Amino acid sequence: MTTPASGPVPANEFVTFIQHQLPGLEDGGYQLTIGQHVNDSTGQPISGQTLTRTYTFAVTGDRFRLSNPSATVASAFPASNATGEFSTVLPHVVFNAATFPWARSPSNSPPPLPAPGKDAETDVPTWLAVLVLDDDDVAAYPGLVLEPVTRVLGDLFPSSEKTYYSYFTGTGGLETGETPADPVQTIDIPLQLFVDVAPTLADLSLSAHVRQVSVENKPMALGDTPPEDPIGAFAIVIGNRLPQQNKQSHAYLVSLEALAGYLPATGDGGTPADSTVVMSRSLRLAVLQHWTFNTKGETAAFVDQLELLNGRTLGGTDAVNTNLRLLVNGANPPVSTALDGGYVPLDHGLRTGETAVSWYRGPLSPIDRARSGPGLPVSSPDQALVFDPTTGMFDASLAAAWTIGRLVALQDQSYATSLYAWKKGQAQAVVDAVERQIIDDAFAGLTAAADGAAGSTADLLHDTMRLIQRGDASPRPPSSKSGARP
Repeated sequence: MTTPASGPVPANEFVTFIQHQLPGLEDGGYQLTIGQHVNDSTGQPISGQTLTRTYTFAVTGDRFRLSNPSATVASAFPASNATGEFSTVLPHVVFNAATFPWARSPSNSPPPLPAPGKDAETDVPTWLAVLVLDDDDVAAYPGLVLEPVTRVLGDLFPSSEKTYYSYFTGTGGLETGETPADPVQTIDIPLQLFVDVAPTLADLSLSAHVRQVSVENKPMALGDTPPEDPIGAFAIVIGNRLPQQNKQSHAYLVSLEALAGYLPATGDGGTPADSTVVMSRSLRLAVLQHWTFNTKGETAAFVDQLELLNGRTLGGTDAVNTNLRLLVNGANPPVSTALDGGYVPLDHGLRTGETAVSWYRGPLSPIDRARSGPGLPVSSPDQALVFDPTTGMFDASLAAAWTIGRLVALQDQSYATSLYAWKKGQAQAVVDAVERQIIDDAFAGLTAAADGAAGSTADLLHDTMRLIQRGDASPRPPSSKSGARP
C-alpha cells in the first residue's frame, strides 16, 4: 500500500503513457475544392453557374529516408556499437515528433483519420518497425546481406527482371518532392525470413506509443535554449525480437507502408497475410536507420566483470587484490598502499591559484577506513580536504563528493528553491529573536502592565520595527496572535 504525497508531486516525477497520437493529416497529397453560388432573397439562384476553384497541396514528411536524422530521432537503444547484456532488451527508437509513427499506415486502404479533436476508438498500427538480424540469419539464408545497400527510389518499384515484391505499381507512387533518383538505403530480405521475424498487423498496433516526460533536467547542447514547455512528448517504436547472446546484432528501422499483405498472418510466422505472395522471392525494404550492437550475455554482467579483474577466471580462486586500482610498478610503499586502496593521483587547482597533485578515490572504498569524516556542517570543500603526511599530498575525495553533492542539489530547481526559502526563514527567525529580546529587556515593566495582556506592547513594538525595517509608509494592523490594540 502506498502513502499519498502530502504536497504536489513535481513534474519531473511524472511519466504519462499514451496509446497513440494521430496527426491532423496523414502525409501525402490532397486536393481542396471550394464552390460558391449567389441566391436572391427568395432562395433562388441568381446564376445557374457555381463558381469553383481547386487547390492542390501536400503534407510532406519522411517516408523512405530521414532527411534530418539528428532532429527526428532522439535516441536508439541499445546504442550504436554498444556492448552489453542486451539479451533481454527489445531494441527501440525514440522520436522527437510524437505523431511520426502514425503519419502513414501499413495498410493498403487505411481507415480515414477521425475528425479534428477526436481520437480513434481502436488501436492504430504504426508504419514503422525495428527488425533485428544477425549472422545466424545469414547462415540460414546465404543470399542475405546484413549491411544496407544505397540505391535510388526507382529501385523500390517492381519490374519484370527484379526478384522482389513491392506495393508500388509505378513511379506514380512517389509524392511531392520525391524523384526516382533520390538515394535511399535498402535491404533485401527473403520473404520466408521476413514472415518469421516481422510483427503482425496487430503487433504493430502495440509496438509504438507516446510518453510524456519532464525535460527540465534533460541535457542540452551548448547554445540551445531551454524548452518553454517543461513536459515533452516522445514517440517510441519497439522491436519484437530479442538479440542473441554473443552475437553482433543488426537493427533496422524500416518502412512498412502499405505492406500489410506481406506481414505474417499470425504471431508464430509461417505464412503471410496475403496468400498469393510467392514465398521464394525477396522483399526490398527502405531502411530509415541502421545500427549494430554486441550482446555478450552473462560475461557482460557487472559481477562477472569484477570477478575477471586481474586475470581471474570465472569460478576460479580470488586474486591477491581484486580492487579497482591503478597499477604502477616500482612505487614506494606509501604510494603503493594508496594505489592498492583505490586512490589515483589527479591534478588539483587550489583556491590560491596554485596547482598540486592530490589523491582521489570514488565513494566505494575497497578497504576498511577507520578515519572519521570532517566535522559537520561543512561550509566549503576546503574544509573537507585531508592531508596525508605519509605522502605529503591532500586527499580531495571528500571535498569532491561535497562539491558534487552541492551541484546535484542546485541542479534540482525545487530543492534549490526550498533550500533558499528555509535559509531565508532561519535568518529572519534569528533577527526576530534578537529583536524581541532587546524589546523585552528594555520594556519589561511596561509590557507587564499593559492592559493586563503581557507581551502586547512588545509585540506592537516588534511589528513597528519590522515596518521601519521594510520601509512601509502605511500602517499595518497588529498581528492577531499579539492581541494588541491600536
